[in-house]
Amino acid sequence: MDDPDSELLDAAGVAERTALAWQRTIIGVLAVGALVVRWSIVERFPAWPGVVLTAAAALATLVLVRQRYRRVRDTVMAGQTPLSRYVVPGATALMVVIVVGVGAGILLEYAS
Repeated sequence: MDDPDSELLDAAGVAERTALAWQRTIIGVLAVGALVVRWSIVERFPAWPGVVLTAAAALATLVLVRQRYRRVRDTVMAGQTPLSRYVVPGATALMVVIVVGVGAGILLEYAS
């Protein structure tokens, strides 16, 4: 009989779940960007803040999800932990900067 823990450490399964979690997060950011664009059009503000947010999320989808999938799969296959010291904090910092930038842009447009 196989070890029950071996099913939990299936490298492709772990990588797939991680990629799906990243995709869900980015889809949420895309939805928020679309709502910002819609709100900008209705309120007659420039649409660039929402476009920037949406473009950044789309770029993150193309780059980060594939890179993270490969890294998780390779590290699990090597018997190591797939935790990253740089990708998650870096992506979080990037999203915070983008959200603050978009918020500042909206605030400037709303104030004038």
